[in-house]
Amino acid sequence: MKQLLLKHLFFGLTMLLLVFPALQCEFSFFEEKPLTGAFIKPIPPKLSELTLASWFDGSYQDDFTTRLEPHIGFHNTLTRLFNQLEYSLFRQAHAEGVIVGKNGELFEEDYIRAYMGEFYVGEAVWNDKATKLKAVQDTLRKLGTSFFVILEPGKGSTYSDCFPTQYNAADAGISNYKVFSSQLKNHEVDYLDLSAVFQSWKHTKPYRLFPRAGTHWSYYGAALAADTMLQYLNQLHGGGIPQLEIIRLDENREIRHPDDDMWLAMNVLAEAPAENLAYPEIRFESVTAAKPKALFVGDSFYFNWQSDLVMYNSFSDVEFWYYNKIVWNRQGVEAGSVDDKDFAEAIAHADIIAIMITERFHHNFAWNLDEQLYDHFFTEEVDPIQYFANQVRINNLHFMRMVDDAKAKDMELTER
Repeated sequence: MKQLLLKHLFFGLTMLLLVFPALQCEFSFFEEKPLTGAFIKPIPPKLSELTLASWFDGSYQDDFTTRLEPHIGFHNTLTRLFNQLEYSLFRQAHAEGVIVGKNGELFEEDYIRAYMGEFYVGEAVWNDKATKLKAVQDTLRKLGTSFFVILEPGKGSTYSDCFPTQYNAADAGISNYKVFSSQLKNHEVDYLDLSAVFQSWKHTKPYRLFPRAGTHWSYYGAALAADTMLQYLNQLHGGGIPQLEIIRLDENREIRHPDDDMWLAMNVLAEAPAENLAYPEIRFESVTAAKPKALFVGDSFYFNWQSDLVMYNSFSDVEFWYYNKIVWNRQGVEAGSVDDKDFAEAIAHADIIAIMITERFHHNFAWNLDEQLYDHFFTEEVDPIQYFANQVRINNLHFMRMVDDAKAKDMELTER
């Protein structure tokens, strides 16, 4: 009797496990945390879409399964559980482009590949760009505008000792960063090498410059970088730019976004690791002179400075052209497309123009702004091959296909 009862109980629990996801889907007994990331939840499948042809060729069944799965009860929780087990047991990260290094350090793999030299586009490219940048810089200086390049740090160069085993930092080849920074120096282009600064700070600063769970510089690292940038810019521009001071560091605050951006993309159950992070409180000095107007063109590292009101307090007006495509204003509000701007007017309006770029995107350098500036000031016949090559480089998807194709053909990327 007892054995029969156990069988019935086991059968009942099994049926409940099979039915409960459907009940959860229909009645939502428990509120589930949504998955994070850039994806579109498909529309649930319908029987009315079934045709005889799609049934017999199997396309209806495949489409039905794909579209139904995200709507199954507890889908999000089970996905997080699976991802957590994969990460905890096998150090696998289920997030596009994310790879797990030593000591659980998370990397976007493209930062490692850039550091290793996989994206190197050749010395001739950087010599040409540095030559044109120098010409643009000198012309802008005559017009009273300061122009400079910021080489942002990357997690690959800063924490190269934590690369996963399949990458050995000692085997790194020639990289775009090494050659470009050298060419900028040789051509006397004004630039701030924050990548080199971060590599030196790693051994001297008490807090992490990049969070373990994030791909951008930490709030602490961003504040140090902003302080360095403003000091450099004050010398370059001849003063008048408010300097910042870190008046307090909060070590007990919960982790702030984007310090957990890669961790969130992994969709696991555990909270993001937040050890050795500090969140600065910043104060700006008062200046009596009119603050300059600035134009920054760059990538997402800028947004830490925007969040901490660095740019708002340092300039009377500032625009940020995100990837040279989307305009963000001084208040940190998206304000339209770069294509809709009057280019000549925007350049004339700025007292300071800066291009900022991290190592992962060096091959995309300036997203064509450098060429636009050169063409704006100089009349010169464009070499069609150089023009096409530059278009390939600034189109990251196209460029990455070239990288993969060169690797498949066992060719140098510069040759491809």
